Amino acid sequence: MNLKIKRFRKGNWGVIKNTDIYSEPSNGTFFSPFSFSIDPMEHLILINFEKDPDDIYNILEFQQACDKNGKKRLLAIAYRNDGTTDVYHQEGFPFGSQDSVLNNASFFERPMENAKFEINADLMDVYFVFEDKMGREIKVRVNESERQKKRPFFLLAPVGTISMKPISLPIYSLYEMSFTKQKYTDIEIEIDKVKHKPDTFPLPIDWSKNYFTRYSADTFNVDWNKKFKGPLSPLIPDNNNKIEDMGITYELEQKSGHYEIRRMSAKNKKHKIIIEFYPAIPDIACLRHGIDIDGNFSITTDNAAGAIRGNYQIKKQRNEIDFEIIPTRGWEPNEGRLVLKILFLVVKVFKKWPKSYVWNAQILCNDIGQPILHSEWKRI
Repeated sequence: MNLKIKRFRKGNWGVIKNTDIYSEPSNGTFFSPFSFSIDPMEHLILINFEKDPDDIYNILEFQQACDKNGKKRLLAIAYRNDGTTDVYHQEGFPFGSQDSVLNNASFFERPMENAKFEINADLMDVYFVFEDKMGREIKVRVNESERQKKRPFFLLAPVGTISMKPISLPIYSLYEMSFTKQKYTDIEIEIDKVKHKPDTFPLPIDWSKNYFTRYSADTFNVDWNKKFKGPLSPLIPDNNNKIEDMGITYELEQKSGHYEIRRMSAKNKKHKIIIEFYPAIPDIACLRHGIDIDGNFSITTDNAAGAIRGNYQIKKQRNEIDFEIIPTRGWEPNEGRLVLKILFLVVKVFKKWPKSYVWNAQILCNDIGQPILHSEWKRI
């Protein structure tokens, strides 16, 4: 018999009692098929010159991250006219998922001597120079003053839209996001001694003309559920129905003696990501054969103007569980400023790209009581 559980509203399990979804009692543990990975990136700037492109490149991106010893490391991404990317980085750069969110990326180590990425309340000062793989010098300088007059905003970076073979769902939160004001900004782009003009932004922001060059003074990049194949380890909650494991805090509900995942979260020194499930994710090790559960989830980060929302489905047939997650509603920004509402309406990729991601997991419940997980993201 196939038992179907639908969520009609938050906290409502429908007509089937919760005890009906389990075939055996809990042993006091639970298993999580989820993971988080936090990228150490701190600053990000994108400089577009697509209207005056180089023979090879049309966008340059510059990133700053801190390695495990607290030393600043720098990286430049050169976007090619053919849609692929070349990545130039200092030795020891602490990579996150750059190789999976970029298409056909090639990586090259460069010293980038005297490079800098400085942002404070008054100014933003960026400089980098390196030799590309063809032996050409690429030199960029961006200097913006009068930053105290700006009104930064939050943006979920649409990096996932270009990845054809993702290894995770990239939840890259860009805090203190700004376009560079033309009145207070100097931009120099020089490739192989040829100067290029930066693109401008078509809409006025806060009554000012801007370049399309934009930057985040505070990035918080999280990869959810990286591709995985292997056994899951049992977790034992504390007396408050919580547990921290691998940098993740789980907040649980107890139902009929089973621990179910209501919320999971992770944080760095400044920010926190939270994923909530409605209904809570059940005790997968004890699910009954034929069960079919539908639910919803939401992903938020602290002080972020918006959320990613979607659906999940869990089905069990004999000793195998199929688990699917789709961010069906994409990113839903909650931004009051008119110009940003227009931006998100016109540039639909900002809101829609998560909808094209689906997470599929197969969980094999073996006789020794240690589930085996095989999971991955795909584009649909």
